[in-house]
Amino acid sequence: MTGPASAQSTDPHRPAVLGLGVNRANITNDISGHYYTFMAGPGHVDVELAFKEMGVFGRPLRQHLNFDFWNVDGVRLSHIEVLSQGNVARRHTDADLPVRQRINLAVSTQWGAIKVGGYYEIELKGAVEAAAPVGADVKPDQPPPLVRQ
Repeated sequence: MTGPASAQSTDPHRPAVLGLGVNRANITNDISGHYYTFMAGPGHVDVELAFKEMGVFGRPLRQHLNFDFWNVDGVRLSHIEVLSQGNVARRHTDADLPVRQRINLAVSTQWGAIKVGGYYEIELKGAVEAAAPVGADVKPDQPPPLVRQ
């Protein structure tokens, strides 16, 4: 059983527990991903996803962030990409769950030769077990501007 956590996890075998409300983090492609878990159901669950790419040298760069939902048996329930270019992009997903179950979530960036990533939010609503939100004080990272000398 996974206990409450106050930050994201980079270990898929030890996911951080997502809480009701808005969970926040920054991610870059120099890690394999962030891993979370939460208990949901029975009943209706809403998940709001948001992503703001961090750009490159202070300029927007079109990027996507992957959100993959899995059950405890390793079956992928859903794959959602959120595409951002200089703005906060949002996506919504929901489900009516017949029984209480553990849902695992992997968040990953696209791969590339340059450092990419950004800020994201995961908001859980509805039939979700109460836990403290992750990253309540996290703000979007900003890359340094390109300075010519």
